[in-house]
Amino acid sequence: MNRLIYKNDFKLYELFVGLTVTIMITCDTLVYKTFDFYSVKITASGIIFSLCYLLSAVTTEVYGYKLGTRIVWVIVLCQSFFVILVNLCSIYQVDNNHISETYQSLFGDFWRVMLGTWISVPASYFCNGYIISRLKIYFKGRLFLVRYMLSAMIAQGILLITAYPISLSSKYSFFELINIISTTWSYKVIMSTLLLPIGILLARKVKKIEKIDTFDYNISYNPFNVFKQSSENESNTAH
Repeated sequence: MNRLIYKNDFKLYELFVGLTVTIMITCDTLVYKTFDFYSVKITASGIIFSLCYLLSAVTTEVYGYKLGTRIVWVIVLCQSFFVILVNLCSIYQVDNNHISETYQSLFGDFWRVMLGTWISVPASYFCNGYIISRLKIYFKGRLFLVRYMLSAMIAQGILLITAYPISLSSKYSFFELINIISTTWSYKVIMSTLLLPIGILLARKVKKIEKIDTFDYNISYNPFNVFKQSSENESNTAH
């Protein structure tokens, strides 16, 4: 068992960062799109978003809490930059053609998504990483199924409760929001269950490629310290 040094020669870490940011920005773009199934509504972003939690769980499982949750701040930065640019462009020169009017009607309140992101993404992702990390130690690396499902259910619930009221309040009524939140959460739980075999296989494959399996002993879970080097009292280990 060796002390894990946060090195730059991981083969797949940057790929996980890029995929996660891409999926999150796609979800932002589709945040207002809903699908009606009989009397329930599900957001398009909610359907796609389960892939983000799959990647988050795998990165934390393989690389540990700090490297796994560094991605959170990258997401917040990239999402904020994306939303600001889209919002500013959509509200400037609205009357020059009908396409500009459509952009304004759709993305004129897009700043709400950014506010929702600042609250919901850190809250849900740090919760997800914390649960995966702590339970991995508790179960001695076993029962990824339990750790993955429990973290997904709790973290995705936190994200929906914090993000959707801010992002969608200008587009839907209170009761429609309740419908969307409850239905989307139920869907996410189902999707997490369906994606579980992929998560297990992916985690095993990435561990084999990277030749690591990280356990976060005595680390700081302060989300503002994830870019700092480990202190002498911390023992972040890889098998």
